[in-house]
Amino acid sequence: MQTRDVMISVCITTRNRAGFIGQTLESIISQAGDNIEIVIVDGASTDNTAEVVEGYKRRFNNLVYHCEEKNHGVDRDMATCIEMARGQYCWLLSDDDLLKPGALGRVLKDLESRCEIYICNATRCSKSLEPVRENFWLSRDIGDRIFCLHKKNDFIEYCGLANSIGALFSFWSTTIFNRREWLKTGFIDDFDGSAYAMASTLLSFIQRECRLKYIQSSLVLWRDNDVTFSHQAGLINRFLLDFNGYLKLADTYLNDDREMKKAFLNVMTREHPWYTIIHVTSYIDSRVVWQQFRATMLKFGYNPRAADVCYALGRCRGLVSWGVKLKRMIVKNCFPRKAAAFFQGRQGPREDPPLF
Repeated sequence: MQTRDVMISVCITTRNRAGFIGQTLESIISQAGDNIEIVIVDGASTDNTAEVVEGYKRRFNNLVYHCEEKNHGVDRDMATCIEMARGQYCWLLSDDDLLKPGALGRVLKDLESRCEIYICNATRCSKSLEPVRENFWLSRDIGDRIFCLHKKNDFIEYCGLANSIGALFSFWSTTIFNRREWLKTGFIDDFDGSAYAMASTLLSFIQRECRLKYIQSSLVLWRDNDVTFSHQAGLINRFLLDFNGYLKLADTYLNDDREMKKAFLNVMTREHPWYTIIHVTSYIDSRVVWQQFRATMLKFGYNPRAADVCYALGRCRGLVSWGVKLKRMIVKNCFPRKAAAFFQGRQGPREDPPLF
């Protein structure tokens, strides 16, 4: 029997992820009380996702599962999920990511500040959930802090501190927000299919009042399981998806303030630094395509001369390929060992602050 108001609805969209969603649900239910709700919208799965979810539904009363008759796309399915939710706040979670132990308790405590949006950090993991690296959306030396994003100076400062567009609502699993505020704007059809429909609605909060609390702690295990962008065309499309999506966001919400728009767009230069630009340009064969790509880059504040140098270096494809493989090998082999030693207490005090 439900005896308490729902404070947090964990909103999950899924499709044919029966092999992953069980771990995701276990990570939530293992720390959830009756003030937590789980809402799942299934985009017409053809595997045994429904059967897996049903098993967890028998264990946890506050689990709502809705299966669509056809796939409407992840953006619209998440909007449906939020509309179905009963919680005062929604925590968006990918169907293969996990909440760390204590994450819900930590956020429930932070909700006492009654901000409109909360952003936490995540630990990037392999498909098997082996830690790869810690992701910090803001500069590492920034602790827990509230930013009033509806105020120009705070917005510009926040963008200046951002390491990644993850700070600008591109990564669902670290984003918690006030559901009532979301409903004031609702789903924006013009962004459907852009991959940034949720970012669009959240950015609309700055038109009213938008206090964002940055939580420095990593509360999520991010399973980096997406191979969609690992090939040549996919990598180029990954960049264009980000570039086009954030240009559209800037044009929609920040066109009236040049300084805010510039600060917002400049975050992309930190999301995709020079070495990733070299990687993607190594795949661009057409000079016409490069000129179009370059023109888009300059809108975000990339240095034109540096862009040309990146393109020139990208012609050394063998060297670029070797460098990418070396970087991946170093990250894969070094971080897990350090993380294992760290959790076994062999590396001294923890760098990240505790959850409480």
